[in-house]
Amino acid sequence: MTGATSDRSVGAKGDDGFEDMSFLDMPGHLLRRCQQIAVAVFLEECRAFDLSPIQYVALAALERFGPMDQVSLSGVTALDRTTIIVVLKKLEERALVTRTTSGKDKRANIVTITETGRQTMRAVSPSVLQAQKSMLSPLNTRERTQLLALLKKMANGNNGLSRAPHRLPS
Repeated sequence: MTGATSDRSVGAKGDDGFEDMSFLDMPGHLLRRCQQIAVAVFLEECRAFDLSPIQYVALAALERFGPMDQVSLSGVTALDRTTIIVVLKKLEERALVTRTTSGKDKRANIVTITETGRQTMRAVSPSVLQAQKSMLSPLNTRERTQLLALLKKMANGNNGLSRAPHRLPS
């Protein structure tokens, strides 16, 4: 019946396709699997640099936005405050970042990427790009573009639900 309307409203039981969905097809399960794959591919491609994906993201944020306090870095990287402290400790031990007490607020630490950190970023960049290509290799160009747009839409649309929401520096 073309043009006919249903008695069921949008979102009613069964309309969204979730009612009989197997856990194997649930978005949360598939996203978790893809995250596991993404981490494994990143670690393999970047093993010579002994850098984790979240360590890379912290360095990339500092390189892009410049020095900032730990709380701001936590927001930019969408990492909770405890995790960012652990990440920064490891990066500081390798002399990739420095942390200094803020002149404005003695409770705050300002994080700065070092020259060694910048050199590491330049050196690891081809491996990081190869990891991204490998992750997306099952998709054609149109599908890659579509996936990335949908992931951004999902992440931005659900940002407020995160334990560590993404926030750009002010």
